Amino acid sequence: MKGAPRLVAAPPDENVAEKTTDAVKVVPRLVMVSAEEGAGATADGAKAGGSRRTAESSEERGDADNVLPASGEKTEAAHDVRDLARALEVDATREEEVPAPRVSAHPHERPPLPVGALDADVLPIAALDPLEGAFTGAPLLLHASPEPIRTSGVLGTTMGRIVPGKSEGGFTFAGQARLFLRAINRVGETFARAEQGQVTQTLPPTGTQRCSIVLRNTSGRPIHLRLAGVVFSKYLTPQFPANVRGEPFNPDAQDALAEDLTGLVDSASGKVPDPEGLFFRGPHAVLASGFLDARVDPRPQDAREAEPLLREDLDLAHLDDVRLGTRGRIEAALTVQPGDAVLVLAARHEKGGTLQALLDFTAVDAKGQLDVGARFRLATVSSPLPLTPDELAAISRGEHPMASAGTDAPETSAPAFPPHQGVLEAGSVFVGGRTVRLSAGQRAGDLVMSMPGRHGGVWPDAAPLTPTAREPEPRTPRTHEGARGVSYALTYTLENTDAEPREVELLLTSPRRHPSEQFFPQAGVLTLAMKVDGERLDVRVNQRGEGRVLACFELPPEGRREVRLEWTHAGGTFPPAGLEWRMRAR
Repeated sequence: MKGAPRLVAAPPDENVAEKTTDAVKVVPRLVMVSAEEGAGATADGAKAGGSRRTAESSEERGDADNVLPASGEKTEAAHDVRDLARALEVDATREEEVPAPRVSAHPHERPPLPVGALDADVLPIAALDPLEGAFTGAPLLLHASPEPIRTSGVLGTTMGRIVPGKSEGGFTFAGQARLFLRAINRVGETFARAEQGQVTQTLPPTGTQRCSIVLRNTSGRPIHLRLAGVVFSKYLTPQFPANVRGEPFNPDAQDALAEDLTGLVDSASGKVPDPEGLFFRGPHAVLASGFLDARVDPRPQDAREAEPLLREDLDLAHLDDVRLGTRGRIEAALTVQPGDAVLVLAARHEKGGTLQALLDFTAVDAKGQLDVGARFRLATVSSPLPLTPDELAAISRGEHPMASAGTDAPETSAPAFPPHQGVLEAGSVFVGGRTVRLSAGQRAGDLVMSMPGRHGGVWPDAAPLTPTAREPEPRTPRTHEGARGVSYALTYTLENTDAEPREVELLLTSPRRHPSEQFFPQAGVLTLAMKVDGERLDVRVNQRGEGRVLACFELPPEGRREVRLEWTHAGGTFPPAGLEWRMRAR
């Protein structure tokens, strides 16, 4: 599916190669130490003991080759979570104190619950500690503020204003990046405020926009990029793209996920999801599902070009070897010459519609391996017409107008999402886990996801979340604060301390800070597309203080079992999220 020549704009010659070398920065690696297992614990946290772990960082050194994980294999250096705290402007400068030993289990008398059941008696936040781990993978670029845009322009960029004779500002990606984008097209919408303070709409949104991804090669040589991820427009992107004969590509015979938010009913506590309504819905649900288990067209390139799958919501002319798939999935390649700013792709953005994207960019060398020497910058732009070469040049110089939510937008009690924008250098994959030791009638849990904001109520939750009364002020944030675009890979080891076989229930919970706390957002308190030991689940917890049973595991006498959980947070969900393990009493 090679299309028309690419739209390219090159900055001034002196900026073809950046003046600075952008040397790879050595970052501390995270070492997990269990109070029970001592120095034998592993760096990835998967084998850390049931007591609280402490994080120790190695000092920065000048040679990246000297930074090795505990296993001795030479891999990408993991980042200390304090790097993330700095990226989120969280104060993590205070000295850490050695934490108290972790209380790993609590008694319970809950009857056995089947898989899929809801339970309103879950551990509160005070009984949960944040799960520790390490970040890896590509840096995460968030472009989601403002979400509703009322003037077109740059939604977000790492291309700073160019100063002749000096290196430019902004962030340069070294070989890989992940982009999370969420925007609601309200361009042209205006409001008027009456003397009494009431705000009314004076003009509706004007029409369709084009949401474009722009990439600039700041290396002194060509770079070869691979693009993989999901681009999804509410009501517009086909979940199962059709070929020229109108036959949908749906090799797994999946059902389409609902893209709207309906089925709310009135209750004493406000609007709540209809228990008979759809279980898992919204554009974020489609995006998360597509990122987790979408299927792409497996045919060779000549067959795909002869009878291509179609997506009318995307301009794919600037990409090579395009493969389309289910749930908005796309995989492609492109080559960018040194100094060029190119239009990667443009998505149709309907009036009033929501556009979400979660895309991984990877530069590869001649052997197909990660090319860490490739340097590039990214921007996303909303425009009523296709971008021109002059506009691309202005974007690459950091001189194009910025998009805006509008000065007369109505005030709300809380934003739909926190206004974080920028690059999280710590990585886009959180890897963690621990050993959970239980006997009959015991349960234990972890806080696995929180959100910037503070505690539950009208605001989304909380970074850093205050987890317990014992620790009113956590010294550092430990879980990634639930930032959209982050993938989670958790490995737990369950241990049965009894001399009889036991069964353990796993629940995804939305824990409360206090019993009176209530929270009923439209999208549901918690909606995640997950894999539990490889089994695909679409999970929804409707109210704060509830949990849903994900699975039940059998443990032999005094035996153990490893359980792996995976998900990607694509927004539209309201953490905190907890994981609770309950050993059934016979």
